[in-house]
Amino acid sequence: MHTHDEESILWWVWTALALGVLFLSAFSAMLGFISAVGVLLIAVPAMLIRHQREKRSLRAKIEHTDEFLMDSTQRTGLLADLIESADIPIVATDQDGRVVHINRRGKDVLGISEQMLSRPFDELMPQGVLHALETDARTKQPGHARIALPIGGEMHEFDVSADPIERSSGAVLTFRDITELSRAMTLKADFVANASHELRTPIASIKGALETLAGPARNDEQMSGRLIEMISTNADRLELLAADLLDLSKLEAEDQPTRIEQLDLDDLIARIIDEYTPMAGRREIELVMEIDGGLAEIRSDPMLLGLILRNLIGNAIKFAHERTRVRVRVVSTDTLPDRTATIPAALDLPSGVSISVIDRGIGIPLTHQQRVFERFYQVDDARAGSGAKRGTGLGLAIVKHSARRLGGMVKLESIYQSGTTVTVELPQCVQNLSS
Repeated sequence: MHTHDEESILWWVWTALALGVLFLSAFSAMLGFISAVGVLLIAVPAMLIRHQREKRSLRAKIEHTDEFLMDSTQRTGLLADLIESADIPIVATDQDGRVVHINRRGKDVLGISEQMLSRPFDELMPQGVLHALETDARTKQPGHARIALPIGGEMHEFDVSADPIERSSGAVLTFRDITELSRAMTLKADFVANASHELRTPIASIKGALETLAGPARNDEQMSGRLIEMISTNADRLELLAADLLDLSKLEAEDQPTRIEQLDLDDLIARIIDEYTPMAGRREIELVMEIDGGLAEIRSDPMLLGLILRNLIGNAIKFAHERTRVRVRVVSTDTLPDRTATIPAALDLPSGVSISVIDRGIGIPLTHQQRVFERFYQVDDARAGSGAKRGTGLGLAIVKHSARRLGGMVKLESIYQSGTTVTVELPQCVQNLSS
């Protein structure tokens, strides 16, 4: 405000002098010339001052514009970087439905390359549901849907959202992979259904036997004996099922830490074999322990290793042919950790161990071998077998989860009616390889 007043005063002075010059020039040419020079001496600096001020004002506007453009460019670059680094596929289309942008994750997952840009979305993604989503989004109608897409030779389930882009009248689609979540929900539902079924069967048998004991078989000693044996067998089955469910629940709980300690492997296996000797004796099966001569101690969790050995040895005894051998073979190896499992930090030794339980028994048909590690899954022959052979269907699932908690993995080899070998490989638990 002060600057503006100074400029106004200078221009009033210049105007007054100019009028004075005109007045004086009427009387004296020399005096008019002198006055004109005086006017110029005052007017020129005033004009220069005004010019400098306008120049500074223009420079300030240019600098402000540059800062705005730089800030806008930085924001645009940051937004582009965020879209590129997003862990979900993002696809953008223009007002004509042509693909104008796809981020790095989208190219990897959806198989759309840079050369495919500018092509119609429905050509690159021909699924009708996706086409409808993209079209509706371009008409200002956001939406989402679940769709299965083939990715890397496997079907993946995606939750796809489509939203309009206001400025370009296009659409942006995001693909969230919910395959694992969907599988987890399916497994949970299957687990509840299977557990209910497995519990219902022995409970119904016990209830039916008790009703018969209280009624028609009350005075029939022979029938009563068979019914009491049935009740005992099904009660044992319920107890075993409850124990297996509890073990599996503990294994799947993320807050349950492993307890790694030094173990005498020979002593541990010998004690477990002693536990199962009566069961093996009833079928005239010999239990044999074969431990690598250079292998004495390992580092592991005794509870997890015990679960692995008990379930494998118990299964082998149930399904081996009578009067055969069940061998527990242990050798040191340089096995690597399972990349999908988390190995305990306390396991940092140079070598691993391979534990195989080998039987000569009924074996597992090839069509069932990929599924026997699922919870409650049982091969048909086992389901049709006697109560002694029928298990809970959780044993091999417990073995698999136990091995993963130790950073290991499980392998199965089986020939139907000839025998089965189940091998558990545990990494980084042995000090050195045997010679």
